[in-house]
Amino acid sequence: MKTTTDMTKRQIVKELRALMPHRAMTLGESYTLAERQANLALQIAGQSQPDVNLGWILELPKVEVQLSPRFKMDGLSGFTTFSHGRYVVMVNKNDSHARRRFTLAHEFKHLLDYTAAPVIHRHLGRLDPARQAQQIENLCNHFAACLLMPRMWLKRAWAGGVQDVTALAGLFNVSEEAMERRLKFLGFIDDEPGRPLRTYFRREPDALGAAA
Repeated sequence: MKTTTDMTKRQIVKELRALMPHRAMTLGESYTLAERQANLALQIAGQSQPDVNLGWILELPKVEVQLSPRFKMDGLSGFTTFSHGRYVVMVNKNDSHARRRFTLAHEFKHLLDYTAAPVIHRHLGRLDPARQAQQIENLCNHFAACLLMPRMWLKRAWAGGVQDVTALAGLFNVSEEAMERRLKFLGFIDDEPGRPLRTYFRREPDALGAAA
């Protein structure tokens, strides 16, 4: 007999897609939405502490996750397609365990956006297709980071005295590189030590890019 939680998990894609507006979004809005989706996914999956178990993605209806050797991946860590009525998520089997986890989380965001992407991402990149594609990839990376290293969980671990990148990476089952990027993004560690004060108030070439 299926529990309410099991049934809710099977509806997780619908629940997360329901958070999307039916219009083009700014990059800033997209980042905010990605974090909301990640937090809701964890709530529905009943997870409240590291490390995140991504097994529920493998059990979703109409979703098939496959591992493929590096030589068949054309240099990619993963990609998502829709074929014969189901989503097929390909993950590079020769990547490290931590990288495969991050890739699966990243590709899950592509899956969530699959049908709505032409609308919600329409204004990204400012009419530059290459820039738009890169912003979408960065957005999926952000979703994966939020899913695997939730802001509040990191804050709790940091306040509890776990303030070493290696230790945190082990606790959250992610790579040290991913953990370091996440800590810098959230401001736990300085991403530009020694930067002159005046440069923090100078307009940069792509200033406010995350809010465009």
